[in-house]
Order: sequence, then structure tokens, then C-alpha cells
Amino acid sequence: MPQITIDGRTIPAAEGATILQAARAAGIEIPTLCHLEGYEAGASCMVCAVKLKHSGQLIPSCASRVVDGMEVESASEDVRGARRMALELLFSDHLGDCLSPCQRICPAQLTIPAVLEHLRHEQPGKAAGIIRRDLAIPGVLCRACHRPCESGCRRGTHDEPVAIAELVLHAIDTERAAEPPRTPPAAEARIERIAIVGAGFTGLSAAWFLARQGYRPVVFEKADRPAESIRREYPEVPADALDAELDLLARSGVEIRTGQTIDDPATLLDGFHAVLLATGPGDDKPAVDKDTMMLADTPGLFAAGRVLRPKGKPVQSVADAKAVATCIDRHVRGLEVRRPPKPFSVFMGKLLDGEMDAFLRESSPAHREERVDIDHAIAESKRCVLCHCAKADTCKLRQLAVDYEINPNRYSSGERLRYSRNIEHPLVRFEPAKCIRCGNCIKVAGDHAETLGLTFIGRGFDVHLGVPFHGKLSDALHEAAAEAVAACPTGALTLRDPDP
Repeated sequence: MPQITIDGRTIPAAEGATILQAARAAGIEIPTLCHLEGYEAGASCMVCAVKLKHSGQLIPSCASRVVDGMEVESASEDVRGARRMALELLFSDHLGDCLSPCQRICPAQLTIPAVLEHLRHEQPGKAAGIIRRDLAIPGVLCRACHRPCESGCRRGTHDEPVAIAELVLHAIDTERAAEPPRTPPAAEARIERIAIVGAGFTGLSAAWFLARQGYRPVVFEKADRPAESIRREYPEVPADALDAELDLLARSGVEIRTGQTIDDPATLLDGFHAVLLATGPGDDKPAVDKDTMMLADTPGLFAAGRVLRPKGKPVQSVADAKAVATCIDRHVRGLEVRRPPKPFSVFMGKLLDGEMDAFLRESSPAHREERVDIDHAIAESKRCVLCHCAKADTCKLRQLAVDYEINPNRYSSGERLRYSRNIEHPLVRFEPAKCIRCGNCIKVAGDHAETLGLTFIGRGFDVHLGVPFHGKLSDALHEAAAEAVAACPTGALTLRDPDP
């Protein structure tokens, strides 16, 4: 049995195995994009490149057979640099928003497309679950919010933005009317004690996210009832909506102690493992490290929200609370404390003439609904133009972009592709500008012996995925449709909503 050495580790390899197969059999991960298990290697993307130690040559591990005694590098900076370049070259010819503009502009990163999808299918409970995963006290927040998501809504460049905030409130209010909101699953219970000073948007939101991480935070509020600053500044928020959110916090393990004045929050560190200062604007702005959200001179004491940004909006306070909860959790666990980075996303920018037509093909032509009962919620959610990537959470290209810290614009020519969307197929959506020409869908279609199938058309820089003989996508994929979509490593091929 031949042997190969990868990054100094010698492992056995099956006769005739590729470097990639030998590595994976030994639990060594090598990234791939164009590789499809069970099919002949395409070796087109070079993301799986490894370096031959004796010659310094870079070779594709998916297509290179093991030779007994071979020594290769897979984790060196040279190899990572080569993979990074391969990825950045792919991004130079890749177009499409990973995250929809509405989600990207939301400071708290609410997964709006998923919320709207559930509402389209009359599933307000599932929509509420997504909302409570991403936001704290949404029944209050979305009534007080300045709604930047709607400012970023791509539909708004055509006529009127989707009524996103009203749809979120519809899901939350429907959940509340049906039964008391369920407490979402939390991580394993933690014994460490966390104190929060202030029961406004920041304090209550941080308590919510910490409770979901398994803590039972204690919130100290100087007023005689919690959320007094919210009641005072946003009188339009119904009392029953606020009470419902406070009740859910209590049932999630959050303790709120009212009538408590804490002159020096640092003194709480004597009895708590971490303390969050969330008191709102004050005379003195604490000096906080922006990366750790911790006071520079007091380990374990954090600050967030309007105590740092006096004019901050409620949704910004919730976003800060979400981030500081992560920092506090990492501090308590003894890990490196750092604020979570913004999620990676390619940004299309301003649409070119005619591109909006491609987005509108799968949306309702109706005008914006201001009343959002159950029927209107379904109709309004169908106005979404689906400008997010349906595979954003599973896209291999996006994940590798994060892993390798790539710059998607490094090799940009300054001129971008033109966006188009092919929906000839009743089940499959094809967005050509997201295709990296890996050939996986071609292999799958060929394996299923589709009559027409798929192929590469053209040469050089003009090569593109298409159907032979100028056929339609609906004629190319029958039995292989779902499998071809699953084989696509990006969002170029995705499944369409059966009831758009």
C-alpha cells in the first residue's frame, strides 16, 4: 500500500487513490469546489491545490494520484495563498448578492428572506421562530424601529418597498394571539453569573441572547418597573406587546431586579463573572475597546448601546447587544474575546437598465399592502423580488471566502457582468452570473442520461453553461433536476418556490 506525507504526517493510501481521497480518508480536510464525489475530477477551480515538496509545483489534489513516498504541503501559507488567488479570480467573474440588501442593511442582521418565505406559505409560527433567533423583543423593536430594512429593499427601486416591519409584527402578534410565545431552544445551562445594568433595548436584548446561550442573567434597573426608558420614549408601543416580551424574558431565565441603583458597576464583579453596562446616555462615556467591547481598564466589565452612542437607534442597540453577548460568552469561557465580524456578502450595487425585470419575474405585481392580516401578509410577502441568494447558508464559495479571508474585488476589472435569471424550468432557477463553470451539473445530467442535458458553450472567457442546440432548461433537466441543484456549489442553480 503506497504512503503519502501531508504536512509532515505520513498516511497510507489506497492503490490508485488521489491525494484528495487519501487526505479525506485520514481526516485531513482539503477544500474543493468543482470536485463531485463519484465522478471524474474536473480540476478546473484549483481550490484543492497542494504543493509538491520536492519541486514546489502546485497540483490539483482531486486529479493527482498518490505516488509512494510523495510529500505534499496542504496547510502552508504558500498553498493558502494559491487557493486564495484561485478564489479571488472566481469572484472577479461572479455576480449576485449573498445577502439581500434588506438583510445586509439591518444592523441586527434579521434573516428577512426566510421570514418572508414562511409567511408566503402561511407559516407565521416558523417566521416568528426565525425572528426570535435573530432579534430580541421584536414585538417592541419593530414598532420603535426606523426601519432601515425597507430603505434597502430592492423592490423599492421599482415601486414601493415590501412592508417588512409590518410583516415581522404580523408574525410576532399572530404568535402572541395564538398562545404565549414559546421559549426558543437554549444552549446547555451555564453556572456563571452575568449582571446587566439597565433594562432598556440594550440591556434586555443582551439578556435575551445570553439566555439563549445558557446563562441566567440578572438585570438591574433603577426604575420601579422594567423597560421604563422604552415606555417613556416610545409611547406608541402597546403595553400588552411590551408585557408579552418581558414575560418571555422571564420564562427564558432572565431575572429583572427593579428599584436598583448601581453607582459603580465594577463592584458587581465581586459576585458576577461579567458585567454589562447598558444604562443609556450619561455624563461620562466609558473607554471601551471596539474589538472586545470591554472597558480597557476593567477586565470583565463590558459596555454597549447608547451609553457609547447616545443617539443610537433601537435596532442598533439590539445589534450591539447581540455582539456584546458573544463577547461576554467568550470571556466567561476563557476564549479570545472579539466582536463577531460582519457576515460576508458580495454586493451587486446599483442595478443596470433592465435588470430589475429579471427580479420582478418571480414576484407579485401588486402594490404595497399597509394592512397586514393573514391574507394581506401572504400577498405582501409575495411582493419580495427574491434578490438574496437561496444558497447563502450552504454556498461553498462563500464559506471558503470567509475561511481564506479573500478580497472579492482584488481582480475586478471595474466592469461587472449583467444579471439575468432563467426560470424556464418549473422547479429550477438558473442565475448564470453566479456560475463558476465547475461542470458538476453537467456530470449529473450526463449520469442520468438526460436527452439534452447541459454543456459548456463557447470558448475562452466567453464559455458559459447552457443547453445544447439552443434548447430550454426545462428540456435539459428532468430526472436530474434536484440532484443537479444539490451538486451546484454556489447559488447558480437553486430550487424554485413551488408557489411563488
